Parts: sequence; C-alpha cells; structure tokens
Amino acid sequence: MSKPLQGMALMAGAALFFSAMGMCYRVALQEGLPTPAAPFARGAITLIIILPWLLRVGVSGMATRRPWLMTWRCAAGLVAFQCSMLALLLLPLADAVAIGQARPIWAICLAAVLLNEKLRRDRVVAALVGFAGVIVIADPGGHISWGLAAAVGAGISGALVLISVKKLAPTEPPMRVIAWYAVASVVFWAPLTAWLWVTPSLGALTLLVVGTLASVIGDYMVSAAARRADAGLLAPMEYVQIPSGAFWGWLVFSEVPGWGLPAGVALMLGASLYLARSAGKR
Repeated sequence: MSKPLQGMALMAGAALFFSAMGMCYRVALQEGLPTPAAPFARGAITLIIILPWLLRVGVSGMATRRPWLMTWRCAAGLVAFQCSMLALLLLPLADAVAIGQARPIWAICLAAVLLNEKLRRDRVVAALVGFAGVIVIADPGGHISWGLAAAVGAGISGALVLISVKKLAPTEPPMRVIAWYAVASVVFWAPLTAWLWVTPSLGALTLLVVGTLASVIGDYMVSAAARRADAGLLAPMEYVQIPSGAFWGWLVFSEVPGWGLPAGVALMLGASLYLARSAGKR
C-alpha cells in the first residue's frame, strides 16, 4: 500500500475513534458536568495515559523546535474541542458531527494557502462532493442556532488543527504533540472547571476515561497520517465520522436519522473512493 493510501486509512481510523470519543463525552456531559470539564478531563487523563512515555523521555522529550507552531496547534485544538462539545449538547449527534465535518473544504483551501500544497482538481471535487453530502445529512433547514454556530466553528478550527499537525509532522513526534495539547488543556481549563466544579459519578468518570483513551489513539493516528499524505488528501477521510456518529446517535440516544443520511453517506463515500483511486494512481 502506498504512503498516501496508508495515511488515508489511518485518518479514517482516527475518525472512528473520535466519533466514539464524542459519544462518550456527550453522555458524560448530559449527567450534569459543565462543558469545560470535558476538555480538562481529556487533558488530565491523557497525561496519566502517557505518563510512562513522559517519565522515559523527561523534560527534554517535551522540547519542541517549533514552539509558536505548537502553541497555535494547541489554541486551535482548544477552540475546536470546546465548539464540538457545545454542538454535541445542542444538536442531535448526527447533525453535530455532520456539520462539523465541513472542515475538509476549509482544510483543502487552507492547505493551499498555508502549506503551499497544489490545489489539485481531484481534491477539490472530492471535498465539494463530500460537503454536499454533509449538507444533505445535516439539513439545518435554514435555522441559525448556537448549536449550528458551534458546529461550524468546530469545523473551521478543526481544519486549522489538521494544517498545524501537518506542518509539525516533519520535526515533532506524535507523542510530543499529544503531550503539549494535554498540558494546554489542563492549564487553560483548570480554573473554570474548578469554579464550576461538579463531582462526576462513577459512570461519567468511566466515560471520560474511555473517551479520552479513544481521543489519544485518534490523535496518534492523525499525526501518523500527516507523515504519509498531504492535508488535502487526508481531510475528506474525516467524513467517516458522520455515519459513525449517526450510528452512535441511534444506538445510545435513540435518535433516528432523517432520509438524507443514506444519500449523504453515498456522496461522501463516493468522494472518498474517488480520492483513494486518484491517490493510488499517483
């Protein structure tokens, strides 16, 4: 399998883990936890999970050659995650995931500007077709809401995360990127979480741990994918989150997707297959 195809497969796998993460966090937040508790818990639990690595590499292992870019990645990640949590609380799970998946179109455009990646026709076509599938599934009906705004914000900031991870990939190992974001999440959200503190139940705590474990695996796969393929090639693979999110919404929250789900998934699947075929030829 060629490196671009490996990267696309890793990105699709990461999307599945992120979908499971969103489901876990949504259930935990619905038990009454304040929304800042989710990103704080993600950061704190991530640090516990990667503690063996931190102890092995020490302080020198956290040293980055690109501090400003790493800071930018952390800032974009903080915005993206909080917007995602708000969208998950205010919208049906499938809609929140679908609207947030508009980020491939942003990522392809931003990659051309920030990474000087060539704006190839196959990537533009795949992103546009996939985005059409997003619109069909989400079917927001023209209603503007805070949930819709949060989902759009998650898409734009998520695209910036993908771009920054791609730029960091040549010099920064995946674990360092994950560790920096975890520290940033703890430092940024700790004061607000303490102010709004609600003691989580055992079930909520378990969901936060499982969701964080899924996010760490997903983050690692994204960093690995960024080493193998261009950001514009990876972004459409995130559409995999939409049918996965619809499945979790149906299974856990009894949310029945509308008629647009199969049509939208067909469009996104066709776009992804077209992109994979094009990458295989190159």
